Formats: sequence, C-alpha cells, structure tokens
Amino acid sequence: MAFLRRRCWFFLILLLFFCGPQPLANAADNLTLQEQEVKAGLLYNFLKYTQWPAPSPSMAVCVYGDDPFEGYLQPIAGRTVNQREISLRMIHAVDETAACQLLFLNSSEQQHWPELQKFLAGKSVLTVSDFDSFAESGGMIEFGRKNDHISVKLNMDALLAAHLQVGERLLRLVTVVHPSSLKEGQ
Repeated sequence: MAFLRRRCWFFLILLLFFCGPQPLANAADNLTLQEQEVKAGLLYNFLKYTQWPAPSPSMAVCVYGDDPFEGYLQPIAGRTVNQREISLRMIHAVDETAACQLLFLNSSEQQHWPELQKFLAGKSVLTVSDFDSFAESGGMIEFGRKNDHISVKLNMDALLAAHLQVGERLLRLVTVVHPSSLKEGQ
C-alpha cells in the first residue's frame, strides 16, 4: 500500500511539474498533497534537470538542520537520477556541505546562511531553501508561497557562479531572478 501511495504521489508531482508555467500546487484543489511532499518531489526534479560541471558517481542531497520534509524526502534515498544513486544526509556543520550536490537549508537555520554562502563560494553545490529573500541573498532556488500556491524563484546569477546549468523544462516553471542586476540599478 505504501508503495502504491508513493507511486501515485510521484506521478502527481511529475504531473504538477510538467503542466506549464502555472503555480505548482493549489491548496483549494482537492489534492491531498501536503506542501512538504510537493517540495520533496521538486528537489528530485531539481536534481534531474541540473547539470554539474564534474559529474560524480552519486548525488548527495543534504539537509542542513532538522528535516522539514516530515520524512517525505526519504523515498528518494537509494533511487537514481541521471544514472547516479542519490544519498540523503542530515548535516549540522558548514564543512559537511562540501560533499553535497544539493543543499537544502532549513529555514530555521537561516542565521547560518552567510557562513554557508562564504564556504560554498566557487563550489558546485545547488542551494535551496524556503526562507524569504533566499534567492535575493545569493541562494539558488527559493521556495515561497503566493496566495495558496507554492512558488519557486531561481537565482540565475548564483547558479552560473557555481558553474551549474538547468534544463529548459525547469526554467519554464520558475521565476528567474538576477539579484546582481538589481543591485547595479540602485
């Protein structure tokens, strides 16, 4: 039963992800997906549609701080994406992030972002969080809320600085921001 539920959940996530540039989830709909389920599914898709400059044999997904996904991220551990096995790590120290391909910074750990950002400068680690202004402060992908929808911002400047590339399918579903051009115009 749990296997069937995960399969249905995964299919729904893919369906939501590929339906076009509309909001990713609507609480008013009769979907029973919880916000953290949707975000966990999106993290998998971020892995799928991101290219790293030096591919490794595995993909380490790291969560900095406590797990905000309520266990919904666990099913991706051991799966493969782009022929690489995904490992899941819960970390609590800045130096542990160097071994990550994707780092999710729990919003409760926001105070560590400046130190993490400095440590990760020049490293090809896809950074994701859900605290306000994460993308504008140098993070790569920010989950947000707009009305009853989950929104996603992608900081193209930070992505390029880390030598990462994202696929066109992902770009159609996010709001692309360029914080460095905003600072120049001020």
